[in-house]
Amino acid sequence: MIYLLVPIAVVVVSPFGDTGFIAFPPQGLTLKWYAAALNDGRYLTGFLLSLRLASIVALISASLGMCAAYAITRYDFPGAKALEALFLSPLILPTLVMAVALTAYFTRSGLPTGTWRLVAAQSIICIPYVIRIVLPLLQRFDRSLEEAALSLGATPIRSFFLVLVPVIRPALIAGAAMAFITSFDEVVLALFLSVPGQTTLPVMIYSSVQLGFEPVVAAVAGLLVCLTGVVMVIMHFFGLRTRG
Repeated sequence: MIYLLVPIAVVVVSPFGDTGFIAFPPQGLTLKWYAAALNDGRYLTGFLLSLRLASIVALISASLGMCAAYAITRYDFPGAKALEALFLSPLILPTLVMAVALTAYFTRSGLPTGTWRLVAAQSIICIPYVIRIVLPLLQRFDRSLEEAALSLGATPIRSFFLVLVPVIRPALIAGAAMAFITSFDEVVLALFLSVPGQTTLPVMIYSSVQLGFEPVVAAVAGLLVCLTGVVMVIMHFFGLRTRG
């Protein structure tokens, strides 16, 4: 735990230093770098864009991933295993190869430039995470529960949403969260497919680091770490309250 958490602590604590460069332990004590990060509209714009993209990608990935996992587990057809392998194949492909291939494909397909190219590309790499998480739970699901609902007069659609979805909800939420995190942190696809004026926050941080690792960049990263920690604590207490 110390090995994992110390580098994160360095990123959060270093911007408190009064020097114009990253130093640990920090020399002096100031909040000017965090204030500069909060007052810089570029980072806020990039954060909001990344947040919007990640939310859309998580919703699309959860929906399509659940449908794909349901079809693979419920319908016995030739090539089901091959289809499953095809859906999961983006997990083993290097992101750089995927970015180059998608850039060439989108150029030939005529898909309008903009954020929707990035949404489509990130969904391709995020859907497999949802399938991989939801699939085992669907394979263990007791189908007699659905049969009981159908025998009591429920339609297949009502049975799906009232019986199956509540059972797989934890896996679905976990898959959507994984898709959200993957989309929010994605750099390579965003570098290839982003358009001028629509730069995500990870790309901004990456570009700033290439020019020089300034305390403001570390402050932005520290704010992301703190925000993630707050969300994790809220989810933890919400989970405890739900189980209680």
